[in-house]
Amino acid sequence: MPPSRDTPSPAAAERTRRLLGWLGYAAAWLALGLWLALNTIVGRQNAGRPIPAWEPLTWELSSVAVVAVLAVAIARFERRFPLSSAGWPRRLPLHFAAALVFSLLHVGAMFALRTLAYAAVGERYDFGDPWLAFAYELQKDLITYATIVGACIAWRAVRLRRERELALVRLERDLSEARLAQLTAQIEPHFMFNTLNAIAEWCREDGAVAERAILQLSSMIRTMMTGINTTTWPLEREIELVDALFALHAIRDPSLFSVDRRVPDPVPDVEVPPMVLLPLVENAMKHGPLARNKGVVVFAITTSADAVFVELSNPGAYTGPREGGSGLPIVEKRLALAYGRSARFSIERDGDRTRASMTLPRGASME
Repeated sequence: MPPSRDTPSPAAAERTRRLLGWLGYAAAWLALGLWLALNTIVGRQNAGRPIPAWEPLTWELSSVAVVAVLAVAIARFERRFPLSSAGWPRRLPLHFAAALVFSLLHVGAMFALRTLAYAAVGERYDFGDPWLAFAYELQKDLITYATIVGACIAWRAVRLRRERELALVRLERDLSEARLAQLTAQIEPHFMFNTLNAIAEWCREDGAVAERAILQLSSMIRTMMTGINTTTWPLEREIELVDALFALHAIRDPSLFSVDRRVPDPVPDVEVPPMVLLPLVENAMKHGPLARNKGVVVFAITTSADAVFVELSNPGAYTGPREGGSGLPIVEKRLALAYGRSARFSIERDGDRTRASMTLPRGASME
């Protein structure tokens, strides 16, 4: 789908982000200048030497404005000659020289701005003794330069740490996805072996039944193949696969069992791990109808704002969650990889029936 005309392009969004960043940068320095000017005004008032407010505002804002511009150059210089990487002592003299240049530029530009501001109101700005004034500003400028360089180093350290954390998260996510894909791939042969063994028996009993079963199985395989290379697919597709599996088992003997299907219509728009319910259906059929425990198999799905609840209940006994091959342990591992501790899975006796329950969080992402 093409982007809407109202949706800004990535380039436009980046320009807006940069503009907002520079506006925030300017606002921060302006706030600092106003705060310093206010302190000067209050200090003069408390000392009994009040002066017009425009003068402290001129002093502090001119100084802050020049530092704000030069700070950008300092940041770029420090990026070119970093003091936080190997060989930093060799680059230290360069920064001492840069600090002197910074102070000269700061004092010169600040003096020019103040002279212009005073002339605009018909006054003359007196800088005092130039050498003494420069020495006074130099000791402050050295501290300012060191602070800016220290902020650059700290910002780079935070950014690099964040990048390493993001890389680690991506690595863990990729590893989890690879493990999940591997477990997903194990479901298909597990299901195939069980189904083909059943069809082999049906071939000896009734060739027509076996033929219909093979056609049904081929349709299921086409659906299953779309889930091999993905970690999630729609719940609706998973339900279609479950319905197809029930239909496959019903081909042999439609009177063997019936399915009480309680699925909301429409099916909730939820992503789930592919083929996560197949082992539950296989287990229910193995210990229920296929074990000649004729009756009703209940397949129910309910939803809430936060989760999807799946229940599969079959007639017959089931002694524990590890019985019945590798399918159910794979389900547990896949849920743990996909949802962490947010998912729930259990199998328990319910009178003369066995009930498998599964809780899948809605909107949860792979951990």
